[in-house]
Amino acid sequence: MIRETALLLLSFAMTTGAMTTGAMAATTKLQDPSEPPQVMVLGTFHFNGGGQDMINPEVDDFLSDTRQAEIAEVLDRLEAYQPTKIFVELQPQYEERFNARYRAYRRGEHDLTVNERQQIGMRLASRMGHERLWGVDHQGGMDFAAMMGAAETAGQTRLLAEWDAFTGPLRARMEDPAVMELPILDRLISNNVQQVRDEHALYLLLAQMGAADNPAGVEEMTNWWARNMHIYANIARLAEPGDRVLVIYGSGHKYLLDQFVDEAPNLSWVDPLDYLTR
Repeated sequence: MIRETALLLLSFAMTTGAMTTGAMAATTKLQDPSEPPQVMVLGTFHFNGGGQDMINPEVDDFLSDTRQAEIAEVLDRLEAYQPTKIFVELQPQYEERFNARYRAYRRGEHDLTVNERQQIGMRLASRMGHERLWGVDHQGGMDFAAMMGAAETAGQTRLLAEWDAFTGPLRARMEDPAVMELPILDRLISNNVQQVRDEHALYLLLAQMGAADNPAGVEEMTNWWARNMHIYANIARLAEPGDRVLVIYGSGHKYLLDQFVDEAPNLSWVDPLDYLTR
């Protein structure tokens, strides 16, 4: 009966044109929002430089005393949120090994490595007395060569020029030595404002690459949207009423994850800037 009702509602919305962009943006929340899970997505840069992203800037020594003190300041801000669960960019099949290291860290038997999952995730979880963390990632990749090749084959010279014009300044800003020297808190604040919009705009340019008979951009971006929907679904499944969830994720994912969480009728979106900028 539930399935039939859902199908009728979907049919009605499509027939009447109710599912417009404006209507989607004003998602109605559940009638009993007494304790909906709160979800904060902290968009981060990769402390170890990443290596698999389109732009992989050099990073400083985050184990130095200065950087460790900066990370502690970030943890002070995030601790004020009082998260009850911490989710990290890790596929669930690696969760058991990750939590074994976390338990060893809490016993003083593991030195944290240079990545945000441990430097922010494990350290904050330990402060909060959490027994574990959760991995909510979903496997996915992005074939940049296929998209660029499809654009060249389709003769999309203007689009490729637009791509270069847009990504050039973004790359320069991300690789600027002055930016690399900023305190970690300042970099995280930037990651959760302008850079989020810019990184999302990249995907909308990539989606245009190719032709009707070789829509490489659409296909790759369909995979990207699907990956983020899987991540969102993992988050939603694990978030329980009354939870205050912190999701620590690469900033390229933040725009879509924020959108999905904010528009979900049974979740409450939390802006990390409310805590980072205090």
